[in-house]
Amino acid sequence: MFLRLEAMEVMRWVRGDQRGRISSFIDSLVTNPFQGGDYTERDDTQREIQIKIIDQYAVTYWADHAVAEIKVTGIGRAD
Repeated sequence: MFLRLEAMEVMRWVRGDQRGRISSFIDSLVTNPFQGGDYTERDDTQREIQIKIIDQYAVTYWADHAVAEIKVTGIGRAD
């Protein structure tokens, strides 16, 4: 599991049940890395990036199957 520093910083400010739900979702990616998000976007390299909405937050992640790792690249306010 890779959690980008910026995502970790956001988690420091999330409180209560929201923090627990986000943490539980991230933990669930370890056991099921093929989970799709609520939305899919493509980055500059055309890689599929998953976006999961949890309460007021959007968790952005992708599965790097080549190295068997989940990369959580962002956690931010959902628009």
